[in-house]
Amino acid sequence: MAETIYIVDPLPEECRSIADALASEPVVVKRYVDAVEFLNQVATTASGCVLVPLDLPGMGVRALIDEIKRRHLPLAVVVLGRDSEFAIALELVRYGAFDFLEHPFSDRRLRLVVRRAIGA
Repeated sequence: MAETIYIVDPLPEECRSIADALASEPVVVKRYVDAVEFLNQVATTASGCVLVPLDLPGMGVRALIDEIKRRHLPLAVVVLGRDSEFAIALELVRYGAFDFLEHPFSDRRLRLVVRRAIGA
């Protein structure tokens, strides 16, 4: 069974770009415009990887990680951001995010990080 990659990003072009980069991978890609929509729709048995921008509007990345932990969901959170945001991203990784992927990143680098996140 294919793992699921959840893209939580309000920017449709960013979601499309990430989904296109993962098209060659044996994964199912689901897109959400914000963390609330994601949390309202994600199954209690969900597993896989969540790709989320560091500047996620609304509840924010840290609150999303908190809720994933509270629900005991086996989801690896990969934070996407700019190199100038590295200190904040490092704090989120220490808090529980799986990894930080710095923009601009190649499709190859994205696929590598996602494979590691889902244990493939």
